[in-house]
Amino acid sequence: MDEHVRKFIEETAQDLVGLDVALFFQGNPRAFDTASGIALRTHRPLGDIEPALQRMSEQGYLEVLARGDGRYRVFALSASPEVWRTLCRLSDAYHEDPDARKEIVLMLVQRRLRERGAQPATPNAPGSGLDV
Repeated sequence: MDEHVRKFIEETAQDLVGLDVALFFQGNPRAFDTASGIALRTHRPLGDIEPALQRMSEQGYLEVLARGDGRYRVFALSASPEVWRTLCRLSDAYHEDPDARKEIVLMLVQRRLRERGAQPATPNAPGSGLDV
């Protein structure tokens, strides 16, 4: 898998919700919406979407703009060519390469298990449920 994609998954996406948000903006590069709107459009709870939007904003993938005299914060994809290239690499890996997609999902699941203090299962281990 491309190192840019691996780094993005580890540092920015960090979970399946972060992956969904990144893929949403890659598929909708002109999207300009509030956290609530993005939650509706990605079919995720607002409380799950907000940390992903925060991470992507802090790392320069998204711009945060105030609207309605500061009453609303809206998110839009950064105009940086490097951001676009990274998200396109991510989309290609996830949608076009079945092995990379498995690796991405496995990375995210293992991270979640580590955060919960569980021991990540080894792929293809008997009873692991992770036949990749």
